[in-house]
Amino acid sequence: MFVPMKKPASKLTLIASMLAVAFAVMAPVAQAADDAEKAAKKAKKAAADLKKYDKNNNGKLDPDEEAALKADVEKAKAEKKKKSGN
Repeated sequence: MFVPMKKPASKLTLIASMLAVAFAVMAPVAQAADDAEKAAKKAKKAAADLKKYDKNNNGKLDPDEEAALKADVEKAKAEKKKKSGN
């Protein structure tokens, strides 16, 4: 049996509750989309690094290739720090 709401406050409470539930459901969906985007960017970066630093084309970074990657990352960090004036 359906009983219509007569008080405006009751309607407002119902609407607020429905919106709260909707936002609670949508928040994880938005977070999952952000996580997927970050994972895609990370995979693209890893593929680019592999292509650039894998000198013997064996599909993985050997210790000397990893060292070259690390040296370039450290160099980029130092340049960025120098540009920012810190």
